[in-house]
Amino acid sequence: MSTVIVKVIGAVYKIPLTAYIGGVGRGYFAYAYNLCLPVHAITMGAFPIALSKLVSTYNSKGDTQMVLSLKKGSLGLFTVVGAVGMFVLICVAKPYSDLIAHSPKALYTALVLAPSVLFSCMGASYRGYFEGFLNMIPTAVSQTIDALFKMIFGLLFAKYSMAYLFKEYLLSGKILGEFAINDEVALSLIYPYTSAFAMLGATLGAFVSLCFLCVYSKIHSTKINNPLQTKIANKELLMFSFPIMVSTGVQSVFQFLDTASIQIVLGKMNILALKNMFSQSLNIVSISDADLPTYVYGVLSASLDFKNLVPGVTMALGVSAVPAISRAFEQGSGERLSALVNSIYKYTSLLSLLGGALLYLCSEEILTLFYGKNSYDIVVSSVALVKYFALTVVLYSLAGTSVFAVQAIGCAKKSILPYAVSGVIRVILNFVLVSDEHLVLYGAVISGSVGYAVITVWNTVVLCKKAKIKFDFLRSIIFPACLFLLVVYLCNLIFSQISFPFSIIGMIIIKCSISVVLFCILCFLCGMLNFREFFCDQISKKVQVKP
Repeated sequence: MSTVIVKVIGAVYKIPLTAYIGGVGRGYFAYAYNLCLPVHAITMGAFPIALSKLVSTYNSKGDTQMVLSLKKGSLGLFTVVGAVGMFVLICVAKPYSDLIAHSPKALYTALVLAPSVLFSCMGASYRGYFEGFLNMIPTAVSQTIDALFKMIFGLLFAKYSMAYLFKEYLLSGKILGEFAINDEVALSLIYPYTSAFAMLGATLGAFVSLCFLCVYSKIHSTKINNPLQTKIANKELLMFSFPIMVSTGVQSVFQFLDTASIQIVLGKMNILALKNMFSQSLNIVSISDADLPTYVYGVLSASLDFKNLVPGVTMALGVSAVPAISRAFEQGSGERLSALVNSIYKYTSLLSLLGGALLYLCSEEILTLFYGKNSYDIVVSSVALVKYFALTVVLYSLAGTSVFAVQAIGCAKKSILPYAVSGVIRVILNFVLVSDEHLVLYGAVISGSVGYAVITVWNTVVLCKKAKIKFDFLRSIIFPACLFLLVVYLCNLIFSQISFPFSIIGMIIIKCSISVVLFCILCFLCGMLNFREFFCDQISKKVQVKP
C-alpha cells in the first residue's frame, strides 16, 4: 500500500514539476537519476535483501544474538558503502555530463543528488533488518516520508528558483551573469539551475526518512554485549551480500549503459530527424536545437514515470516474499515452496497485466490530466509511447520477481549472467533501433522488452532447477496474458460505442472501473482467483514472528 502511495505521490509530483522546469528540465532531472542508479540499486536492492535474508534465517533458528549483531554490523557497513558511493558519484558527475549526456550543465543536478546516496544507504540497513521479521512498517513509513518531502520541497525549490531567476532576467537581461537575448535563451540558461533546486528536495527527503528510521530503531533497540559476535555478523553479511552486490551491480551497470546508449544516440542524431519525429510537439513549445536531444530524453523520462508505476508496485510483492521463500527453502518444504513461488508469479502477472491494461486504455486521459494544462506538448509526444510501454510492463514486473526469488534461495550469483546478457542485448538494440529515424524512442521500448524477457526466462529456469520447483507456466503466465488481451479488446470495443460526457477525471474513473470489474470477473470465471485464496495468507500462514 505504501508503494502505491509513493508511486502516486511521485506521479503527482512530476506534474507541477514539469510545468516549472519544462521538458528540458525533466531531461536534466533524468540524467542525474540515471547516473545515481547503479549506486542506489546496490544500496536499496542488494544490501536490504541480503540483510533480510540473514535476519530471517537466524530468527527461524532462534539465534537472537546473531540477529542483533547483524543489525549493529549492517549500519556501519552500509554507512561506509554509502559514503564511497557518494564520493564516486561526485567524481564521475562531470565526465558523465560532458561525454555521455552531452549536457555539461546536468552536472549541477547530479551533485545535488549525491548526498542522498549516503542517506539512502544508511536507511537501507534499518529497512533490511525489520523486513527480515516481515515488519514492513519502517519501510512503508520511511519511503512515504521520503516521497512527501521530495514532492513538497522539490516543488517549492523549483517554483521559487524559477521565479527568482526569471525575474532577474526581466530586470537585467542576465541569468547569473550570463546574457540572454530572448526568452528562449533565458529559459535554456534557467532550466539547469531549477532542476538542481528541485533535486534538492529529493536529497532532503532521503535525510528526513533516515531520521525517522533512526528514531524507530532507537525505540525498538536491544543492546549487544558481544563484539566478537558483531564481527562474525559483519563477515557473514559481507560474504552473503557480495554475490547480490555483484548481481545488482551488473544489473545497474547495464541499466546505466542502457540509458547512456540512448542518450549517446540522441546526442548524435540528426536534429532534422528529431524535429520531424516530434514536429507536433515542437509546434506547441519552442525548443532550441542545442536542447532538443535533452528535451526528447525528457519525453522518454515522462513516459517512463507511468511505465514504472506498475513494476514499482509489484516489486513490493517480490521484496515481501523474500523472507517467506527463504524460510520455505531452508525448511525443505518443497510442496509449499512450489505453491508459494507459483502464487507469487501468478499474482505478479495478474497485477502487472491489470496495471498495463489500465495504462493502455487510459493513457491519453491520464497524460492530459497530468500535463494537459501546462505541458500539452508532452501529452502529444508521449501518448503512443506510453501505450507501447503498457503492453510490455509485465516483462519488467516478472523480471524483478524472478530475481528476488533466485536471491531468496541463495543463488544470487546465478542472476549475474542473465543481467549481463540482457544488458548487452539492450545496448546493441538501442544503437540499432533508437538511431532509426522512424523509431527513435519506440526503439527503446523494443530493446527493453526483449532484454527483460531474457532476464525473466533465465532466472525462472535457475529457480526451478535449484529449488526443484514444478513451475505452472500455464496458470502463471499464459492464462493471465490471455485475460489481458481479452480485456483490452473488449474494453476498446465497449469504449468505442460509448460517448463519455464527463470530465477527464470522470472518464478515467469510469474506464478504470469497467476494466477492473471485467478483469476480475474473467479471473474468477477462469479460476485464476477464488475467495479462499489470498496471497498474504500464504506468506504469513507459517511465519508468525515479531522483532
